[in-house]
Amino acid sequence: MSLDRGTRIYAGILGSLVGLSLLAWLLTLDFRLAEIDKMLKQDKQIAAYPYRFKALEIKGTTAILSTPRTSAVPAVKFLSMIFPRLSRKSEQDPAVIAAQKQLGKIQGKVRELVLSRQDIERVSWRIDRAWYAQKGVLID
Repeated sequence: MSLDRGTRIYAGILGSLVGLSLLAWLLTLDFRLAEIDKMLKQDKQIAAYPYRFKALEIKGTTAILSTPRTSAVPAVKFLSMIFPRLSRKSEQDPAVIAAQKQLGKIQGKVRELVLSRQDIERVSWRIDRAWYAQKGVLID
């Protein structure tokens, strides 16, 4: 089947636009994000924690990572989401306090691991709204 001249021109322009869009998208990818996520998955302690920390963005020498910590959600609520055994405990319960310390320790280890990279000088944290939304908690 032969295409007329106008259809060939249209197909060529459309194909070029799709190709340029794909190229532009590929050029904006930062493969360092995948490298950081891989580092985090390879650490046994971090990988074993029920919340999956992720690299979201890199701005200059600052890595922006996901975190479940937010003042919008009480710590005991978040902790009971990942540790159901804590669901009916108060914030002063020793098990809740231990879980909070464990979260702080893991998050600190995530920070130190990311800072061990030559190209990262600072870590910034961003609330993982998508994770909370999957759990049915909307954060403003």
